[in-house]
Amino acid sequence: MTNSEIEDLWIEAWSKLIEIVEDEARTLRCLLPDGNVVDVERCKGWLQDSVYAGFSVDIERGWVLGHRGVIASRLIRD
Repeated sequence: MTNSEIEDLWIEAWSKLIEIVEDEARTLRCLLPDGNVVDVERCKGWLQDSVYAGFSVDIERGWVLGHRGVIASRLIRD
């Protein structure tokens, strides 16, 4: 996979994250697969790092610590 294709993957994931969080970015939390709960900025970094490490990532709406948030997941990319 080329660097450009890898970049497209994390940019797509960031876009999906921004679409979900909209105006609540300051207060929304993101649940990572390892159980850590992070803010949106750290979630963006995790998405980017994961894609460059060879994973496919996904973001979806969900509940984090009893509040609306985002759930991040990743799979090993073929």
